[in-house]
Amino acid sequence: MSEPSDLPTVDQWMLEVLARLPGSQVVPYAAWGSQTFQVGGKHFGRFGVHPSGARIVTVKGDPDVNAALVAQFEAVTPGYYADKRRWISIEVDDPALPRDVAIEALETAYALVRQGLPKRVQASLG
Repeated sequence: MSEPSDLPTVDQWMLEVLARLPGSQVVPYAAWGSQTFQVGGKHFGRFGVHPSGARIVTVKGDPDVNAALVAQFEAVTPGYYADKRRWISIEVDDPALPRDVAIEALETAYALVRQGLPKRVQASLG
């Protein structure tokens, strides 16, 4: 599948994380100017550019964990264009943010969405 040229290119480290998550896909979403991350046809994240120019990944998460991450890291904010409790946005280029925080957030988002899929869909993912 070719990707529209005006959409941000997903970083290699994100692609490597997604490759470890069975059934995850990168799906271009031109209407949002982003790349979405999906499992079983459901979004668990998206990669795009904030109006400030910062490259962000926005992911679903547990509201309490999200609040703790927002309090701990300047690079983590309530979800841009998303439910501010259940989604967070992470500035991926902020050098003060350990990459492991973003990786764990992606993995958690995937797990949350996958567990909400019908059992037959979960089983088909491996």
